[in-house]
Amino acid sequence: MGADRLVPADRARFYRNNFDAIRLAMALLVLFSHSFALRFGSESSEPMSLATNGYYNSGNVGVWIFFIISGFLISHSHARSPSLLSYAARRVRRIYPGYLVATSVCAFLVTPLFAPPGFTLDAIGAARTIGANLLLANHFPIPHLFAANPVHAVNGALWSIRFEFLCYIGVALIGIVALPARRFVLPLLYALIVLTWCWLDITGRKPGGPEWLREWIGWPYSWFHVLPNFLAGMIVYHWRDRLPRSTPLMLGGVAAAFLGFHLGGHGPAGIVAAHLLAPPAMAYALFWFAFHPRIDLSRAARFGDFSYGTYLYAFPIQQMLVAKTTLPFALFVLLSMVLALTAGVASWWLVERHFLGHGRRPARHEPEKKEAPAD
Repeated sequence: MGADRLVPADRARFYRNNFDAIRLAMALLVLFSHSFALRFGSESSEPMSLATNGYYNSGNVGVWIFFIISGFLISHSHARSPSLLSYAARRVRRIYPGYLVATSVCAFLVTPLFAPPGFTLDAIGAARTIGANLLLANHFPIPHLFAANPVHAVNGALWSIRFEFLCYIGVALIGIVALPARRFVLPLLYALIVLTWCWLDITGRKPGGPEWLREWIGWPYSWFHVLPNFLAGMIVYHWRDRLPRSTPLMLGGVAAAFLGFHLGGHGPAGIVAAHLLAPPAMAYALFWFAFHPRIDLSRAARFGDFSYGTYLYAFPIQQMLVAKTTLPFALFVLLSMVLALTAGVASWWLVERHFLGHGRRPARHEPEKKEAPAD
């Protein structure tokens, strides 16, 4: 029944996974990491940054795990979609409603409250803001609204949304161009990207490309951070019938990654070890936990999937708290989490669920009809 596989073969256990709980935890982990940057101007003292010798912080880990899960689930969504149009419609309904409402809240509610005296936003400016955000541009009337804070951005967490949506398009393109050979093309593409990433960091290159390119695909160098993780999720999905479940392998991979962070220093050896070991170790540990036969958090989203809304609103909530309060750091983090979770609940019930079948989940005795999380 697939008990020896990393991803269970039987349908009931495949759908009884822990992805909802993991995603919500990762949204809060990103918030935790941002707490250091938004209060102190740096995440260098953040625990994960210290544990990885400065290579990655908790925000990196949270976003990377989002992309790994997304690569797996979007591959599943594409495989079971009856048409390309159906696949595209699902992806748009998942990303756009929550995102457009969140950016509108930031642009038309938060911005006027924290704007300098004399600020006005006319109809043309409002239309430009909405139009740009239809292209996932993360556009706001005053980009550096919180000028007195250590970080000035209105909502710096939204950079990943465009990358996520472009990955959805990439899944469809791979399905068109390399459908029969996906199982073999994906690992080769993964290896090429990671090796290029190592070369770029060893030689100190961080390509930005022309401005018109950045307008369409985001900062090119950032793709070397997110794409290996999305591809790792895709690879696990397409090789799920071959990957063994092994606790020693999971622990060994994680230990090797942490050793690589420290033993190699920040020279070429450390860079290669960090980039080659960390993404696959994290992906394996993620799926080991997500489908663990004795850890069942599958009902974490029985009242709604609050992870996306929590992620969308956490950054501006924290910026407002930094601007208006002088709370002790621990209380600042706790209050940020409470308010962001509240915003995530509101986003789900007021916006997102209306575009996703009202959040309805089939009965647990009908797993063959149940939608995959975030599908």
